[in-house]
Amino acid sequence: MFGLGQGYFLILGAACGVVGFRLGWRIGNRWGMPLAQGIAGWTAFAYAWRWGTPGLAAATVGTWALATTLVSLYFFVPNAEAVDRRVLRAKEYRREMLAWLRSGAGPESTPFATLRRHLHETLVYVACALVTANLASIVLGAVLLNYMNAYVATLLRAARRTAVVAMLAWNVWSVVRVGAYVALGAAAAAPAAAWLRLPATEPVGPLAWGAGGALVVDLALKLALSRPCGRLLARAVDLDAADANRRAEEPRFTLGLGDDEPRA
Repeated sequence: MFGLGQGYFLILGAACGVVGFRLGWRIGNRWGMPLAQGIAGWTAFAYAWRWGTPGLAAATVGTWALATTLVSLYFFVPNAEAVDRRVLRAKEYRREMLAWLRSGAGPESTPFATLRRHLHETLVYVACALVTANLASIVLGAVLLNYMNAYVATLLRAARRTAVVAMLAWNVWSVVRVGAYVALGAAAAAPAAAWLRLPATEPVGPLAWGAGGALVVDLALKLALSRPCGRLLARAVDLDAADANRRAEEPRFTLGLGDDEPRA
């Protein structure tokens, strides 16, 4: 690795997460945003794959996802209207999740439908990684991260108990699933990477098996914890404010600040 430590690649992944998001946010287009993020993330992934190992490349995508999440929340929380314009599925996903919080009826009530949905998403993600050496799957991951982070921003904006919301808004099973997808994408990238004359420097089987186990844990946690976590979260959020995509303490109609930059 030319004397470069593993930390270098992790920092590179985080930097690409920040730069990719900022570029996508400036583009202001709901299709261009995840594309810019995905290209930045794949650049870090490919660099770590070439000079490191598949495991290190997966970890680099993990720091890209973490940095993307942190910087997106910084911009998403104060810019509700801009988020709805710029983020794919932001409104639709928010409606789905708020309906879950209001009703208390989560995926545990339809386990087989939940399983089918998970299988479908996983197969699409793997196919994208196989065909494009993880590029299209990282772009897809950016789409998923953006609308999930937009929902988390909604909850933080409408929080009555901010500490509780901060702990529970990102569902634990969703965190496990992101980790699983990161590992699965790296493992599935190996055939196309070899075709591009970038063969894996170590077996990718452990990544694939680890991802498979994490996906099972993800489903189990979702079915077991959805109802109690949803109840706790619903009590910590002003759901009417969340439905209106506004702050809990604000009246329904205010003259807000501009949408394009975070407020002080």
